[in-house]
Amino acid sequence: MLAAVNVLFHCGLTLFTIYEMPVFEPNEFFWQNHWQEGKEEKWQAYARAVRELMAEVGDLELSKCSMEDKLAYKKLIRNQSTKQD
Repeated sequence: MLAAVNVLFHCGLTLFTIYEMPVFEPNEFFWQNHWQEGKEEKWQAYARAVRELMAEVGDLELSKCSMEDKLAYKKLIRNQSTKQD
């Protein structure tokens, strides 16, 4: 019972900020100035731009890890945690 109260107490003191950003709709200017035709597809340019905007607004540092790197790291951590048990 004490642990449950402790968890509730910590959750009650959590503060966070929500940034509501406008909908990002790419236009011809975006495609002409921010899309690297031949190097990436349109969806990749859109995803990159939105990611960079969210990082800028949230004051976050972008990671250069690929999704494959992240999945390999996750698998490594999960395997180590099961071996230690």
